[in-house]
Amino acid sequence: MRNGVRALLGLAVATTVFTTACAESSTAPLATPIHADTTANSSNLLGGLLGGVIGTVTRTLNALLASPVTRNAPLAQDVTWTFVAKPGGAISSNSTVGLTIVVPPGAVDKYQTITVTALKGSAVAYRFEPHMEFDRKVVLTQNLRGTSAGNLLSLNALKGAHFEGDLLDYLNGKVKVTEIVPALLSWLTKTASFGVDHFSGWILASGYSE
Repeated sequence: MRNGVRALLGLAVATTVFTTACAESSTAPLATPIHADTTANSSNLLGGLLGGVIGTVTRTLNALLASPVTRNAPLAQDVTWTFVAKPGGAISSNSTVGLTIVVPPGAVDKYQTITVTALKGSAVAYRFEPHMEFDRKVVLTQNLRGTSAGNLLSLNALKGAHFEGDLLDYLNGKVKVTEIVPALLSWLTKTASFGVDHFSGWILASGYSE
């Protein structure tokens, strides 16, 4: 009789342990797979215009101050032009201000007229309209000839920086910005390029501080 009772108790304990283990297993969180986002790290340039890859790692903070690269001869007034970005891509250049814009295929899903304004003054700064986001990185390339970054020895500090609003907001000689992106520098062409995933206001900066 005692053997039968012991057997029943053993079976009950085993059943309880098995049931508890199953319950814990069914409620345990599943591991989430991690996928590498290669498009967030680089963007190929169209037709070998610039060559190489543009890094797109960004740093976004609420309060940043950037030192804008300046023009040796400040713009007396705004310089404005328009171009049409197509789903198949587009390239627009303005030799007066030294800017080239490369819209890669797939960045926009319909024809879009874009207005570019180089802001008057000494800062290398641009306003883009309409304010919009892109499905692929658009590359902005600035010719450094005739700017404070013309000396190639100082190129390693250049960045792209996003500013809010239509005009630059200065504090102690620096521009208030909300986003910093790395620039790709070309010693051969004396240009600086950086990728952006949205249009509004962008400057070429020689450094920043929090």
